[in-house]
Amino acid sequence: MRGKWFTLAVLCVFFVAILAGCGGGPPTSTPTPSPTKTAKPEIVSAIAGARTLQSGDAIQPATAVNFTGQGPADAVIRVYSGATLIGTVTTNAAGAFNFAWTAGATEGTTTLQFTAKKPDLDESDPVAFTLVIDGTGPSIVSGSAKADAPGGTPPVITIVFNEPLVVSDMTQFTLVPSPFFTIVLGGPGLFNLSQIALGADKKTVTLTGTALTDQLTAGIAVLVQFVTFGPLTVTDQAGNPCVLPAQITFTVSP
Repeated sequence: MRGKWFTLAVLCVFFVAILAGCGGGPPTSTPTPSPTKTAKPEIVSAIAGARTLQSGDAIQPATAVNFTGQGPADAVIRVYSGATLIGTVTTNAAGAFNFAWTAGATEGTTTLQFTAKKPDLDESDPVAFTLVIDGTGPSIVSGSAKADAPGGTPPVITIVFNEPLVVSDMTQFTLVPSPFFTIVLGGPGLFNLSQIALGADKKTVTLTGTALTDQLTAGIAVLVQFVTFGPLTVTDQAGNPCVLPAQITFTVSP
């Protein structure tokens, strides 16, 4: 009888040991590894004169841009153009920094990349800010119109600029009769301008004639010329004035 009780006691101890080994005890916490990479900075603003720039905006050559940003406190901010390090600044105790940069003379897209580096950590992932350096003003690149007969729908001439326009005064730009747009037909027909509209893309300009009297004949040449003067200014996003006179000659299609 005593042997049976001894055997039962051993079995109880055995089962308790199994339960403890299967998670019956307190959970063991896994320590969180310390970060090895510096937190990346952020660009708070990019100012060029009176303009607040967004990544992807266009600026003129030699434009001075002041970047302000936020990163880890007392970290070195490294600024790269491509793979080339072009400058460094150090954040203050609050993590703020300023970086001054001047655009070059070559037209094209420039991407600046900002990283942060703490002494005891690896360099952060980069934060990119892209600017398009543009020193050439907008110009007309195409024109088109279809033949029509008097009394139907009004004839329409469409011209397209190579880049979006920034117009100082849309009331002046769309004024009819227009002192800024000249339309010359190189053959039989008539075109009396009644409406001017700038498209949503800011590149396409629609010139509409008069339905009852006007006619565009297939095969004739059309010259459209655009100039600005007085209070009206037309530039691109970078601030380059429109190439003047902006003009295009094309043939009316059937």
